[in-house]
Amino acid sequence: MEILKMGEATHGSDFQIMRRNGYPVYLLLLVKTPALFETEDGWKQTPADTAILFHPGQRHSYRAAGESYTDCWMHIQSASPLLFDGFPFGQPIPMRQAKERFYPLFDIILGEFFSAHRTKESVISSLTAGLIEMFAAEVETKGPLFPAFLRLRERVFRAPEQDWRADDAAHELGVSKGYFHVLYRQYFLTTFVADVITARIQQAEELLASTPESVERIAERCGYNNIEHFTRQFRSTTGISPGRYRKQASKI
Repeated sequence: MEILKMGEATHGSDFQIMRRNGYPVYLLLLVKTPALFETEDGWKQTPADTAILFHPGQRHSYRAAGESYTDCWMHIQSASPLLFDGFPFGQPIPMRQAKERFYPLFDIILGEFFSAHRTKESVISSLTAGLIEMFAAEVETKGPLFPAFLRLRERVFRAPEQDWRADDAAHELGVSKGYFHVLYRQYFLTTFVADVITARIQQAEELLASTPESVERIAERCGYNNIEHFTRQFRSTTGISPGRYRKQASKI
C-alpha cells in the first residue's frame, strides 16, 4: 500500500467533480459537509461525516449540497485488493465517531505524509491500513440489516418531501417499530425523525438559495403541509428564519 497524494480541501457551493473513468488508483473521501454523489440510481444527498471509497477505474461524480464542500482525500495505490469481496465501493457510508476517530487519524497520517521523518513510509503504511480497517468495520459490524437501512436513509435524503413514517419504514424492513428505532440509532447515531428533518431542511436551504419560489411553495416541496411548522423547524435547525436565510444566501 502506498499513499500517492492526500490532503484536505474546502470549496464553494459551485464545486463539482465528474471523472468518467475515475483514477487508476483507489480514492478515499472523508466528507465533512453535506454532499451529492451520483450513483446508478441517480444523485444521492448525503449528510456530513460520510465516507466513500472508489476502486481503480470506477466512475465518480459528486458535488456540493450547500454553501460549501469540505473533504479529506487520499489516493492509494495497492497491488492487492484493499477490502473484502462485496464491499460497497462507490457507496456513501456514514462514519460513526467521525470527529473522535476518523478525522484525527487522517490528520496524523497527513502530518507524516508531509514530514521528513526517516520512518514516515512505514508509519504511514501502518496508520493507513488502520484507517481502511476502521472504514471496513463501519460496514462489517452492522449486521445483515444494515444495507437495507442504508438504502432507506439514502432514499430519505434523496426525496425528503415524501411522507416518511417510522411505522411504514419498520414494516417495509420487516422489524418492529421499537427495534427499528434501536437499529437506526445504532447504525447512524441519530434518529429516523431527526434525519427526515435534516433532509427536509437541507433541501429547503438549497431551494431558498437557488430559486425564486415563495417560502410557502418551498415548504410544500419539502414535505410540509403547514407553513408555521416549517418555519419553526427551519429556525430551530438553522437559527434563522427562511426569509432571512434567503437574504443572506443572495449576498454570497
